[in-house]
Amino acid sequence: MLNPSKSDCIAILSAASRVSDADPLLPLDYTNLGLSRNAMETAAAFLTERGCFTRYTYDVGGISVGCLSLQGRLRLDQLANG
Repeated sequence: MLNPSKSDCIAILSAASRVSDADPLLPLDYTNLGLSRNAMETAAAFLTERGCFTRYTYDVGGISVGCLSLQGRLRLDQLANG
C-alpha cells in the first residue's frame, strides 16, 4: 500500500475533528477536502487501518467517518505539530 502524504492525512483528520460522537457519519468528499480522489481514498484507508476514527463505513456512496478516536487526535497533533 502507498503511504499518503502528510497534508492528505491532515485534511481528512481535520474534517473529522469537527464531528462529535453524537453526529452522524461525515461523508468524505475529495472535492471539498481539496484532494484528488485517489489521494483521499489512500489517506482514508491508511487512517482507518490505524484506528483513527471511532467508526467508519466504506460503501457504494463512498467513505464516511465518525469522530476521531484518541489515536486519531494524537496522529493529527503529531502531523500538525511534528
